[in-house]
Amino acid sequence: MGDKIISGCNHFSITVGDIDRSVKFYTEVMEMTFENIRYNVDLAYIRKVTGYPDGVLNVAFVSCPGLRLELIQYVEPQGVVLDVSPHNICSSHICFATTDIHKAYQRCQDNNIPTRNEPAYIDNGP
Repeated sequence: MGDKIISGCNHFSITVGDIDRSVKFYTEVMEMTFENIRYNVDLAYIRKVTGYPDGVLNVAFVSCPGLRLELIQYVEPQGVVLDVSPHNICSSHICFATTDIHKAYQRCQDNNIPTRNEPAYIDNGP
């Protein structure tokens, strides 16, 4: 197995309920760079990739150093909100680097963004 076929990561994707609200969060609160947005993407490759013959998406990309994030809102078929608590299978997280975690936390508080807890100092572990 000397020839690797995976050469890197192109992007990470999150399915969202409101594309505009999500872009606003990631660009204004998380200070990510806006790349682009497309509404009502109704193309054959979208239907093929998603497996939905009636698939229509709103798609946006935002980025920061080391991460390109794709935000997808399913226009058709519409999805449901799932319980993505950390202990549930298929939940995920993104760890952002910051120059001031307390300032970042306060920004979330100021924008009524729910957080699980205050910042914690990690002094040991994986």
